[in-house]
Amino acid sequence: MNAAAHNISLRHLADEDLARRSQASGLVYLTLYAIVIIFTPYANDHLTVTVLAGLVIFTAVALRTWLILKFSTMYQLRPDAWLAGFSSLTLLLGGVWGALCAYAVLNYGLEWTAMLTLLSTAGLSAGAITTLSIRRGLIMGFLSLMLLPPTAAAAFLQTAETYAITLMFLTYVVFMFGIARRINKEYWDALHNTVLLDQRARELEASNQELESYSYSIAHDLRTPLRSIIGFSQILFEDSREKFSDNEKNDLKRVISAGKYMAQLIDDILELSRITRRDLVYRETDLSEIAQEFARQLADEAPERSVAFHIQPGLCTMGDPRLLKITLHNLINNAWKFTENTDDAEIVFSSKKEDNETVYCLCDNGAGFDMAYADKLFKPFNRLHSAAEFAGTGIGLATVQRIILRHGGQIWAEGTPDKGACFYFTLRQELESKLCIGI
Repeated sequence: MNAAAHNISLRHLADEDLARRSQASGLVYLTLYAIVIIFTPYANDHLTVTVLAGLVIFTAVALRTWLILKFSTMYQLRPDAWLAGFSSLTLLLGGVWGALCAYAVLNYGLEWTAMLTLLSTAGLSAGAITTLSIRRGLIMGFLSLMLLPPTAAAAFLQTAETYAITLMFLTYVVFMFGIARRINKEYWDALHNTVLLDQRARELEASNQELESYSYSIAHDLRTPLRSIIGFSQILFEDSREKFSDNEKNDLKRVISAGKYMAQLIDDILELSRITRRDLVYRETDLSEIAQEFARQLADEAPERSVAFHIQPGLCTMGDPRLLKITLHNLINNAWKFTENTDDAEIVFSSKKEDNETVYCLCDNGAGFDMAYADKLFKPFNRLHSAAEFAGTGIGLATVQRIILRHGGQIWAEGTPDKGACFYFTLRQELESKLCIGI
C-alpha cells in the first residue's frame, strides 16, 4: 500500500469512527436544551431568542444525524463533502449553544438560568472531547465557539464574581485544548499502528497462502515420479531375485522402503496443507463415537495386541467432523504406536472441567517423553524417538495442533519417559462439549 492509499484508508477509518461516536450526541443537545427551557425562565423572558436557537439546534441535529446514518453510502461517493457537511453542522451547534449561554450570562449574571446554561456548556464541551478529538481542527473550533462566548460575556459584566467565572472558564478552555491535542495525537498514532498491523497481517497471510500453495504443488507433483520409482523397484525386486546377490537385494529393499517412507511423508504434507486451505464446516460431532470406531478398527487390524480402551461416552461438540476425526485418529494412532512395547497397555479418552472450560484428554501408558522436549512435539518433522524405535513422519501432531487452533482451541501435552503421555486439547468455548442426547 503506497503512502497516498495509506492516508486515504486512515482518513476513512477516522471519519467512520467519528460518525459512530457522534450518533447519540444529537439527543444530548436536544435533552439539555429542553432542560434549560423547562426549568428556567429563559423561554418566557426571551421567547424569540429561545425559539430561533431551538429551531437551529433541532435542524442542525436532524441534518447531522441524517449524515451519520448515510455515512456508508455518502462517504464512498464524496468523502470531502460529507466531512465538510458534518463539520459545518457541528460548528453551528457549538456556536449557537455558545451564543445561547453568553446571552444568558449577560441577562442573568450568575443566577440559576445562567449557571445551568454554563454547566450544560461545560458538559457538552467535555463530551465532545471523546467524539470530536479525532479531527483536531474540528474540536478546536468547536471548543472555541462553545466556551469563548460565555467567557467573554462573563468578563464584560465586570464584577468580582464574573471575573472568577471568567478565569475559571479560561483555565477550563486551556485545559480542554491541551486534552484535545493530546487525545488527537494518541488517536492517530494508534490508528496508524492499527492499520499498519492489519496491512502486515494481510501481507503475512497472503505470503503464507502462497507458501502453502507452493508446498502443496511441489508435494503433489512429487507423487507421480515417486510412485514410478517404488513401482519399478518392486518389479525389479520380484523379477530378479535369482540374479541379485543378498547385498543387492537388501539395497533394493532399502530403496523401496525409503520410497514408501517418502510417499507417506508427501501424503502427510499434503494433508497438513489441505487442513490450512479447507473451510471449516461446523456440525454436531460425537467425539466418543469417532474414538470407539477407530479403537475397533485398530483392534481388528492387530488382533495379536492387547490394548484396553477406556472411552468416556457422550462427548459431543460443534466442529468440523472431518477435521476432528483426523485429530482423534492421529492422537489415538499415536497412543497405539507408543504402547506397542507396553504390557497391559491402556488408552483413555475422557474430558474434565477446568475454569468452566471443557478439556479433552487422550492418555496412554506407553513410551512417554521427556518434558524438557515438550515444545518440539507439535513442530513438523520433529521426533522425540528414532524411526527405528517407532515409525512415523513427525507430522501427525503438527496436523492435530493446526486443526485445534483453527477451532479456536489449544493443545498441550504432559509425559514421563516409560510411563506414558497425556495430550490435552480444548475447543472454542462456545463449541464446548455437551452430553450427547440419545447415547
